[in-house]
Amino acid sequence: MITVTNIRNINHEDYDEIWAIVRSIKNPGRMKHVPELSPSWNLFKKYLRLRDAGKWNTVSFHDVYVPAFLQEIRNADAHKKLTELIEMDRKGKHICLACFCPDEALCHRSIVAGILQNAGMQVHGIKDDYSQYGQLRRAMP
Repeated sequence: MITVTNIRNINHEDYDEIWAIVRSIKNPGRMKHVPELSPSWNLFKKYLRLRDAGKWNTVSFHDVYVPAFLQEIRNADAHKKLTELIEMDRKGKHICLACFCPDEALCHRSIVAGILQNAGMQVHGIKDDYSQYGQLRRAMP
């Protein structure tokens, strides 16, 4: 089972593994740091600039962030981690994917969840169907 959530909401005993899908983390503790499924520093800084300018919203997320993040995770390292995650799920492991963002709808974890949903995986802990992100990823050249 795959669950996607905010790091602050994790009960460590509920999962076989917790993947921190963040660019950096000072003290991962029992979490496995998986930066391959996080935005690049450049994309993260772009998000910060938009947020600080008061321009971070649904439109900027869909028009700027989503296409950039989908392009970034089309690399071999991200593909390997997604494949590993799907295989662990098929073996009955309960994996949690987590980051620091408070709003999943404006966060890369919704995009990762959508890629997994589009691959036929059941994803828990999310409020919506994000499979359109997986469809967008497949349609990219």
